[in-house]
Amino acid sequence: MRGGCLHVILDDGKIGPDRAPIPMILAAGAVHSYLVRQSLRTFTSLNVRSAECLDVHYAAVLIGVGATTVNAYLAEQAIVDRWSRGLLGKMALEDCIKNYKKALDEGLLKIMSKMGISIISSYRGGYNFEALGLSARWWRNISPACPRASQASA
Repeated sequence: MRGGCLHVILDDGKIGPDRAPIPMILAAGAVHSYLVRQSLRTFTSLNVRSAECLDVHYAAVLIGVGATTVNAYLAEQAIVDRWSRGLLGKMALEDCIKNYKKALDEGLLKIMSKMGISIISSYRGGYNFEALGLSARWWRNISPACPRASQASA
């Protein structure tokens, strides 16, 4: 970042037998937290391209741990596959993708509005949720801003 890099791209597209995946929520949260600790986050966009992101909730959590953009490529590939097999009627492929993106946008807006948040920049990196089932020591290193359930109830 200090050398002029403005974008960090996290992409799980190259996983395989020799490359184990890291859950994208953990990866994005760790990179976001690191950039914040180094005072570099405001100068850098954190772009996530993930096969794991299939629904609004997952996209909301990715943004909540700090993602600037989310590319749900597997969800879009699934829409293309269903469209090519004729499972989506006579709708144009572009309209199918547009409807998916609109549903994501409206779902994110609904989630944020329930918290009284009206703009995505106020939600991004806010950790407005709790982590369950993760070791306290391990989680503090990855995402210190996100409370664990045992912390929230204490």
